[in-house]
Amino acid sequence: MVVSLWSGPRNLSTALMYFFAHRGDFKVLDEPFFGAFLQRFNVWRPSRELALAQMEKDPDKVMRQILDAGNHQNLFLKNMANHLPLIEASLEASKALNWKHIFLYRDPAAVIQSYKKQMQNISLFDLAYKEQVEWLQKLQKNKIDFYLLDSAKIQEKPSQELAALCQFLNIPFSTEMLNWPAGPIAEDGVWAKFWYHRVHQSTGIEAKPANEQLSTEIKKEPLYLECLPYYQELQKVHYEQIQYARSAQ
Repeated sequence: MVVSLWSGPRNLSTALMYFFAHRGDFKVLDEPFFGAFLQRFNVWRPSRELALAQMEKDPDKVMRQILDAGNHQNLFLKNMANHLPLIEASLEASKALNWKHIFLYRDPAAVIQSYKKQMQNISLFDLAYKEQVEWLQKLQKNKIDFYLLDSAKIQEKPSQELAALCQFLNIPFSTEMLNWPAGPIAEDGVWAKFWYHRVHQSTGIEAKPANEQLSTEIKKEPLYLECLPYYQELQKVHYEQIQYARSAQ
């Protein structure tokens, strides 16, 4: 089984990858298409040169490696949704539709505030909301199941949210899976030293800080207003999914 997370940056995606990495029944791949993404798009990232030097840049080869590995073990892919153009350009693109699809999203005000600590010049493309919605709509059109997760709700009720995710994937869950040893894992991407400081200090899903304050100015920024309709669409589909699940019980 291949489980693919479609996320944007600063969304709790690394913590979710750690949850799967420490289960013992999944191998995880940290943004396997990132090298190919950087090769195709002239975007700046703190780890750009490292990733280009060390990662596979041919999306066809990356896809074949994933498909080969997925034939022998359970895989969890932490994908940024703006890497989708590389997947869709690969010769085996149609096989990605057979994966188990998870969408992880977060309030864009929180994402922008967090991302600006590392990158000042941010675009809608960097945050991947548009790509998340477009891929979700493609799955809907093809009548393919998917699952949505709100990172804020994971922080509020990790046991409830991740147990429900495991039920969707038809894999076991226990509360012991919510905790793991502090420190890095071998599968961390080469960008870990720039982004994973808090995850490496954590021993599980961290609760949302009670005193977290979002700048009111962020919600006036053009970037926030660009992200907002895509975020609201994700919220809408998520709400509909929750209501449908309740009605089916």
